[in-house]
Amino acid sequence: MTEGGATGVGELEGVLENLRALSGEITTTAVLSGGGELKASTLPQGVDRERYSAMLAALAGIARRTARENGGSGFTQARIRAEEGYVLLVGLEGGETLAVTTGPDARVGLVLYDMRNARGELQRVLGSGDGEPEDVGFETDGPGERKQ
Repeated sequence: MTEGGATGVGELEGVLENLRALSGEITTTAVLSGGGELKASTLPQGVDRERYSAMLAALAGIARRTARENGGSGFTQARIRAEEGYVLLVGLEGGETLAVTTGPDARVGLVLYDMRNARGELQRVLGSGDGEPEDVGFETDGPGERKQ
């Protein structure tokens, strides 16, 4: 990984791994700084992290710019569908972005729900926001199975 203190990056990666384990439909996860720098990820070996973060930063930048041009101050979420799956973005406090990729048959609504639930923990680790998740939390009985 790049940037940040070892403890912060390790904690971020832990939150990302937990998110990936909770939602078996998630292929990769990443957190980008407001400037587009890759703070942590669960990218497999062999992925060009600089190129990957540049592409995600461009998508997040477009989402932010579109939200501002439509009277908002930032974006909440964005969904991009491709042949091979989805790229999902959730805006975090402080300008950071949570990004995940999925396969083509992913239940996007559930993945976005899981991402929004992880937002509070990510913001706590990043030191932005109040650390309280917006949505009701849940536990897992296994991949794809949830209980309130």
